[in-house]
Amino acid sequence: MLFRLQIVRVGTLASVLWLGAWSVGAQTVPPLVFILAGQSNMVGQGVTAELTADQVITPPNVTYLMDFGETGLFDRERFGPEVSLAARLAQAWPDRELIFVKHAVGGTSLLAWAPEWDAARAELTRNAEVGPLYTQLIAILDRHELRGDAEIGAVFWMQGESDAQYPEVAAEYFDNLTTLIAAFRDDLQNTELLFVMGRANPSPERYTELPVVQRAQQRIADDLAAVRLIDTEGLSKRDDGVHYDTAGLLELGRRFAAALATEMP
Repeated sequence: MLFRLQIVRVGTLASVLWLGAWSVGAQTVPPLVFILAGQSNMVGQGVTAELTADQVITPPNVTYLMDFGETGLFDRERFGPEVSLAARLAQAWPDRELIFVKHAVGGTSLLAWAPEWDAARAELTRNAEVGPLYTQLIAILDRHELRGDAEIGAVFWMQGESDAQYPEVAAEYFDNLTTLIAAFRDDLQNTELLFVMGRANPSPERYTELPVVQRAQQRIADDLAAVRLIDTEGLSKRDDGVHYDTAGLLELGRRFAAALATEMP
């Protein structure tokens, strides 16, 4: 199928239209989509104004989507790991159209991301009001016709801090994240979909169940195929000891990209 991305603007709104038609003998490939999800360190606390001139260049083959539609990598005052991740992957696939879809909400546990979402369960971590985040993410993909028509390259996941504040929820982390990964692979019709997650590492004084969450993350990386756990040690943080700063997020994006080294052409 031959794809072409067109951004259609009406006033301040932008929508993405996918135009495709079968081409006999064509060797063209569909867009390669990368999903970014999680909580506040995926949302990102990097300061856009602190980036250098050579860091605020959007590669020509990159499109960035959030819940409200197409946007620029540098349109907001704060950014996440997508900035350096997109730059590295665009270098690896210079002739491939890359689409980055981010849906992340600060302060959310896996109960908020449950595929079979339950408001009462989500409220255990004070997340009922944000709604069913996984369902919302799948809806974003469907809105832009990215399920089936495009190739999903990987899911990048940065989350776990909220679960580490609740003993009962932390104890479920292995089961809850395993269920989420299975849902991604089922709904995106790829049993070998690559899932790349950063190791949660907030201050253990405040996040008392952090060792439980970290052990669950390591076990998932060890037990499940096509799951890669990214070491986040040494990433610089803001004064709160939880959120990565500008330099930390740029390095996180690079480490995410490095996890795809064996997938790159």
